[in-house]
Formats: sequence, structure tokens, C-alpha cells
Amino acid sequence: MKKIFLVAVICMFSSALFAQLSSPVNFGLHAGLVSTKADTDFGGVSGIKEKADNGMMIGAFLRINMNKWYLQPELNYVSRNTEVKVLNETYDFKTKSLDIPMLLGYKIIKLPAFKLRAFAGPVASFKIDDSLKSSVEGRLDGDFKGAVWNGKFGAGIDVWKLTLDVDYEVGFSDVAEDLKQNMVNVTLGFKLF
Repeated sequence: MKKIFLVAVICMFSSALFAQLSSPVNFGLHAGLVSTKADTDFGGVSGIKEKADNGMMIGAFLRINMNKWYLQPELNYVSRNTEVKVLNETYDFKTKSLDIPMLLGYKIIKLPAFKLRAFAGPVASFKIDDSLKSSVEGRLDGDFKGAVWNGKFGAGIDVWKLTLDVDYEVGFSDVAEDLKQNMVNVTLGFKLF
């Protein structure tokens, strides 16, 4: 009798776990590292060197599962840093933004507790704060735009409730005059449900 009861309890917990893992909607939180590199020509000036610098991202995602396909809107706070050297002067760009990616993804491998995914989609980025510093002149007034469009594509894995994503984000529009930002993002998340 005790063995039957134990088997019944294990089956109940297993079915509850697998039902949760295959939920049609997932909500979670994620955070990660953002490596940003400027893409500029400063009006055709030669001798420009762009250096990638690290920032951070924290946010939330909603994943709407449709068998192997999924739609994933996100809301992220992103801090980006990048450095540009023009001749003997260094410019440090720092931007903080609220990003709203709308990703379409496909589950390449779909098992109950493991998924390998690929995704792509547009990102609307709304400026919160920015700064521009020069090694010669100190703080400068930057003419940063209030909103820009980026595109994102990447891959991710899910192991039970944990998610790990690596993606490349390319700037479609200028953040400031003759300045786009391209990013590599690595995020770790947890599905709350």
C-alpha cells in the first residue's frame, strides 16, 4: 500500500511539473551583460578607432508558446557604454534606455525540460539618459535621439525554468549624428511561470 501511495505521489508531481514546463505562456525575469561598440565615421574622418565596452541589462519577458514557434515581447532597462578614439582625442558615450524587443522564435530542439531556440526581431529603444565625455574638453552636450530602432537575432537554451540567451543587436538608426551602436548581449533568466 505504501509503494502504491508513493508511486501515485511521484506521478502527481511529475505530471504537474511537465504541465508547467509546457505552459502556453511563460513570464520571467532576466539580466545580463551588454557589450557595445560604436559604428561611426564622424563625417568621413580617418583614424577612428572604436572600442567595445561593457554595460548591463535587466528586464522581464513574456513568452507566448505556439508549439515550436513562440512570440516574446520584453521590457528591458539597458545601460550601454562605448568609446571612440579620433586622432588623439577619446570620446566616452554612455546611454541608458528602456528597450522593447518583439522577438519571433523557433524551438529547434523541444524536449520537456530542455529547449534550444533561435530568435529575431525589432527593438524599439527609448532614451532615459545619456552622457558624452571627451578626454580633451570634458563633458560635452551630445545630440542623442529620444528613440531609435535596432534589430536583434540570436539563440538560447532553456533548462527547466532557467533561460540563457546570446544575441547580436545591430543599430538601424543613429543614436546621435553619425553614431550607431551595435551590441552583443548575454542574458540569464528565470521563468516564474
